[in-house]
Amino acid sequence: MNIRQNELRLTVELRQVTDAVECVFHSLLLHRTLGRFQYNDEKTFSIGSIGIQEVNCEQIDMTYVRVNSTELAMCVDEDIRQFKYEVEEATCSGSIPRRTPTVGSPTDSAVPLLSAQIGLQFYTKSKKPSSVIGTAVSWFGSATGAMGCEEGTSWEEWKLILDVFRVESIDELQKMRQRVADDIGEKVLDICEHINHNHYTPKMPTRSEIPEVFETRFSDCQPYLFKICRQAVPKMELKQTFTQAALSRWKDILAS
Repeated sequence: MNIRQNELRLTVELRQVTDAVECVFHSLLLHRTLGRFQYNDEKTFSIGSIGIQEVNCEQIDMTYVRVNSTELAMCVDEDIRQFKYEVEEATCSGSIPRRTPTVGSPTDSAVPLLSAQIGLQFYTKSKKPSSVIGTAVSWFGSATGAMGCEEGTSWEEWKLILDVFRVESIDELQKMRQRVADDIGEKVLDICEHINHNHYTPKMPTRSEIPEVFETRFSDCQPYLFKICRQAVPKMELKQTFTQAALSRWKDILAS
């Protein structure tokens, strides 16, 4: 079957970027993380339990639940902090071409800044054919952190598009705190409804195969192998000049 690809879109204020991404990604990882495997032999095993933790957002009026693993949280949050930095850098630089939001303004005076993308990619390292190995092209080929084809094969991808605005007044920021909370709540419910289908996940590995399917570096949990792919400024297609188009056409004629 093909890669399972999912797209989520949120309108946020610049200060809400970190909270929004953390909430969505940790909600996804809660469904894609198991306890540590304990193998009795090559094929029989037991799975430990994982704890859960409730987290209060700083810039959004909501809480979310994540895996209670400091190691996993630090790993994920580091990429998200870097993404927030790249978004802020892009909004401050007049020399970086950026894609502006195509959605309507969330408040009366919100200023559109840019449309950014960040993705969560689940993959296996196994090169063997499998019923879950996809043939579709990955969304994240040009994104920072995206997995190369030599590293493995993606089986599920979640792309989060953020339409980022800036508001100045306290009243408008308060409206955004509640509005974004409602939007994320709906997205998390959609995730819960669609993510838990067994035929979308790789089969349980043998002891020797476990590093090909699960992340083993954390001491208290084992998520499926994943990568975070950042694209604060999505690449935009550049139009050819008349001279470039003429040269391209001339090369085609000579090659024919």
